[in-house]
Amino acid sequence: MKIKSLVIGSALAALTVTGARAADAIVYAEPEPMEYVRICDTYGTGFFYIPGTETCLSINGYVWAQGGGESYRNPTAAGTTWTPSKHFGARGANHFRASTRARVNFDSRSDTEWGTLRGYIRFQGDWEAVGVANDGAVGIDQAFLELGGLRAGYTESAWVWSQSAGVAQFGSHTWDGMAYGYQQRQLLSYTFAGGNGFHATLSLENDTVGGNSLAPGYHGRAYVPDIVGVVGINQGWGGVWAKAGFDERIRGGANARSGWGAQVGLQYNVPGYDGSSLRVIGYYADSDNQYAAPGPLGTAARWSVLGSYRHQFTPTLAASVGLQYFGGLYYPFRAVTMPRSRAWLAEAMVLWTPVTNFEVRAEYAYTNARASRVGLGPLKGTHSGFLRFTRYF
Repeated sequence: MKIKSLVIGSALAALTVTGARAADAIVYAEPEPMEYVRICDTYGTGFFYIPGTETCLSINGYVWAQGGGESYRNPTAAGTTWTPSKHFGARGANHFRASTRARVNFDSRSDTEWGTLRGYIRFQGDWEAVGVANDGAVGIDQAFLELGGLRAGYTESAWVWSQSAGVAQFGSHTWDGMAYGYQQRQLLSYTFAGGNGFHATLSLENDTVGGNSLAPGYHGRAYVPDIVGVVGINQGWGGVWAKAGFDERIRGGANARSGWGAQVGLQYNVPGYDGSSLRVIGYYADSDNQYAAPGPLGTAARWSVLGSYRHQFTPTLAASVGLQYFGGLYYPFRAVTMPRSRAWLAEAMVLWTPVTNFEVRAEYAYTNARASRVGLGPLKGTHSGFLRFTRYF
């Protein structure tokens, strides 16, 4: 009996040891550590670290749907003609226009011993009503890189916008901005940002007239880029700035020559009314070149003065009004003005943001001009405007 008990006990002990060893042999794989997306607040809201790197990325943009129209008298007799629409630039009968736009921006940034290294790409597609239904073409609207104050690539001219520009950018308070000469360029620029809000930019640019090679009908020094200079100061009360642009050539056959333009501007922020400000900008150009204030008839003005006021009534409701006068309209691509030529432009805007990142915008503009050009008399005024719904993200 004792022997039997010993045998049974030995067998149970062997089974226990075997089971323990089998249990010890089971190995459960531990989950790989997850790398969650980290917020990058160095460059403002919306940036996050690309996993595995120290590069911050922001993906943003908007979608808009817009309806607009224009109304003016058609050319029906000698001595009457049209003034092109400010918002649409069309020439013809009164009509309605609809458009939809999609824009996506990719903005990458990282710190280096040379300053912030940045890469920026903008994709954009526009769908315009042209009488038939079709898909809009999507393309790269802008692409540039920056290292500290250096900028290179394709983007807005420094005449329009530059690094550290602050209030020294675009035209009036509306999306359309009245007539300030918006343009995008291939460029190489450098910006110095000093203390007390001071900034200065020097930019070498290719304009839209022939690039670096002589296009048919264009004359001048093809190897010389356009040159744009900007200086200004931004402070809490607003800012002041001055810009100058040299156009290495303008079209004009026997009248071929280079040209230049300049602008000075002021923005005053109204105390006690956040978002409310007054802007005044003056323009002068020695010819119809890339840096002249663009007037009606596809011309440019010898001089122009723009004034605009925006008032922020509530955090969600704002409105603005503006007026611009043009004196001495140049013949296209020349340095000679049309006799007794002048023009003026008025605008109004209402902006409502009922919820965050959703905007309702209405803009209206009226343009009128007088010029003695190839026997034409006073130009008929043009009304144009649009209502737009925009979702930002």
